[in-house]
Amino acid sequence: MVIGVLLAAGIGGVIVFALLLIFRKDLVGVDLSARRLLRLYLYLASLAAVMVFAIGVATAFDWGMARAFGGEAVYGRPPTAQLCPTGVNCIDPDRLRLQYQHERDQREQQDLLRGVTLAVFGAAFWGGHRLARARMGDPSEATSTLRRAYNVLGTFVFGVGTVVLLPVGIYQVLYVTLLQPAPDVFVQGVGDSLSGGIVAAVLWPVYLLRAVRAVLASTPSSTAAVPRAAI
Repeated sequence: MVIGVLLAAGIGGVIVFALLLIFRKDLVGVDLSARRLLRLYLYLASLAAVMVFAIGVATAFDWGMARAFGGEAVYGRPPTAQLCPTGVNCIDPDRLRLQYQHERDQREQQDLLRGVTLAVFGAAFWGGHRLARARMGDPSEATSTLRRAYNVLGTFVFGVGTVVLLPVGIYQVLYVTLLQPAPDVFVQGVGDSLSGGIVAAVLWPVYLLRAVRAVLASTPSSTAAVPRAAI
């Protein structure tokens, strides 16, 4: 669920940015040299790396919650109590519980391995591209169009992730805690939605504040020294 939400938001944001780049009058005629195209790649790749890092942290957070509160709360619980007609051999409920427990244990271990792998790879990938951007230093870096678009796109991606995932995760926690569903009812785990929403809620204000600072830095007094269509 986390991957789907962040990926959909990211693709939508990139499409909107591409349309603005094509149709905005103040960007018409901008020289898209190899250097500027490389900077465009570095910004997009950096945001992709942050998304991979966020997915990894959310997945590892699932593992942590499973260790703290139990795998059933995080990964859900299939119905274990079944109505068995007379004369029909039904699966032993204890056997079902053991099978579900084994599946949850396997998923817990997979989440730890996947989460650490994605988080480390995303952090390393972002660090490499951030270093490359720094090596390409540009006087107009703070107020460039690409810089502002990068911050706004990050705000959009993680803002959508927060709004979509966090309320769902909180609802699932309240449902399990307050209503206490019966054993014959399927219970959706809080994993993915709650952990993804928390991680997105942490990254959202980071990008939002940077976007606000970039907008404030491009006030009329600053634009006299920095062209509006600088990339």
